[in-house]
Amino acid sequence: MMSDTVLVSILGGVFLLLASIVSFVLGQRSERQRQSLTIRAEMLKPIEEWLRGAERMVGILGDTVASVAADSPLPVTYSLEERRKATQFMIEKTNIVLGILQSNSLGTRRTKRLAAELSQTIRALDSEIKYVLLPLDDQVISRSVAKTLTQEFLLQVARAKLKFESEIQHAHSLIAQLKTAFT
Repeated sequence: MMSDTVLVSILGGVFLLLASIVSFVLGQRSERQRQSLTIRAEMLKPIEEWLRGAERMVGILGDTVASVAADSPLPVTYSLEERRKATQFMIEKTNIVLGILQSNSLGTRRTKRLAAELSQTIRALDSEIKYVLLPLDDQVISRSVAKTLTQEFLLQVARAKLKFESEIQHAHSLIAQLKTAFT
């Protein structure tokens, strides 16, 4: 018959072994989760870069209007080379950003809504840059050359520019909230 002391020692050893195993498994799980959140935060960097490109495109529209208003034969702020590079940047980065958003990798239980809203905002911005902003920029130049530029049209362009800026600010706000959730 075993003494109570030996039995308590064996049970204590078994408990310690089980506690160590559980602690190890939980620690590994916690570390994987931390690394996963870090990777998700890193995925936001290309999106932020793309937003800076979108801001530049909005700035180019504003520069076109300022150049036309000043009756300048060349752009006032952004050179033709800077404009070309900005357009090229957006073309090259858009698929990366849309791929990240399409993967749904930014969504966790806590960030699902924010990630979906960011995805929707970026997709809308991309579409508006392609189908509203770039044609508006071209129309400003065309109407200026044809001497058909009106105050009403310039107000329309100004409203569109403000809308773009507001949407970009909203996207930055969503990114800030996601970063906070990932840390």
